[in-house]
Amino acid sequence: MADPTTDSLPASRAAGALLTGLDVLEALARRPDGLGVTALAREVNADKGNVHRLLRVLEDRGYVEQDPATKIFRVSTRMISLAGQVLRGVDLVSTAGPIMRELSAASGEAVHLARRTRGGGVYVAQERQPGGRITVETEIGAQPIIYASSTGKALYCTATAEELAELLPDPFTAFTMRTHTGIESLAADLVQVRRRGYAIDDEELNLDVRCVAAPIFNLHGVPLASIGISGPASRVTLARIGDLGHLVSVAAFRITQQMGGRVPAKFDAHPPTPTEIHG
Repeated sequence: MADPTTDSLPASRAAGALLTGLDVLEALARRPDGLGVTALAREVNADKGNVHRLLRVLEDRGYVEQDPATKIFRVSTRMISLAGQVLRGVDLVSTAGPIMRELSAASGEAVHLARRTRGGGVYVAQERQPGGRITVETEIGAQPIIYASSTGKALYCTATAEELAELLPDPFTAFTMRTHTGIESLAADLVQVRRRGYAIDDEELNLDVRCVAAPIFNLHGVPLASIGISGPASRVTLARIGDLGHLVSVAAFRITQQMGGRVPAKFDAHPPTPTEIHG
């Protein structure tokens, strides 16, 4: 249905009104506590009267709502519903595929993608190295060990000790002498994951194998999936971990963006710069 406030406007003015309306929506989306008309007009650098008229149109269409007591405007749940409809059409594997191929080429190692599930995770895709190069690969459908794999740590990097205790066995099963022995040591490791932006498996599941992985976040800032690199410890050396972790972090951030996700505030690692994202 045509908008009566813009239907009779010249094309240039209608386009200007649309742009301001989009600025208003984006500004409100950045401010979950909402904004008043005056503050919002200042935020988008627009005339207060025009902003007020646009807000009424958006309110009539159900995209914003106003608190009758405080007069503060906020985006409505319809915006969340609309975003959900879009995101349901975005497939994780197809979105991540090109980035996985780039990451494998840049690292020279096999790359894997895992999706978080209610009680753990599952590997859903992998990118192998061409030729006869020896690589460490994951089995599609296999479930990562949360406390002994970089994938598992990435998927649960924002989990509390209480949440981990509900998921994990007590005591932990040790796979190597490097495997975490309990919740306390794992929780301390996850603090470092959030600080540096990626998780490390330093021969914790299999001797002579090292892995790095980074979380992919949904629109609520919760890990949805993870992308990681696995390789023989002879190639994935401790000296290379930082560089590989950076590559994985950039890849995960790109997928997060394309999936409509956001990095939560509790994830201390700084997002990559635009140059790093786009090469």
